[in-house]
Amino acid sequence: MIRKENTKLSLTRQCKLLKISRSSIYYTPVGVNAETLKLMHEIDRIFTKYPFFGSRQIADICI
Repeated sequence: MIRKENTKLSLTRQCKLLKISRSSIYYTPVGVNAETLKLMHEIDRIFTKYPFFGSRQIADICI
């Protein structure tokens, strides 16, 4: 775990030891809005019914 208050190791050094990018420690996840979630469920429903469809065919049905 990265500790920003750790004075013995810099943030850069901690990230190098953990093999993660320094920018990733500042990332805060963003929630998914209801409209996106509804679309994701629709795509999942279509893919479950037609698992052989590709992205273009799924997009044609969703529109």
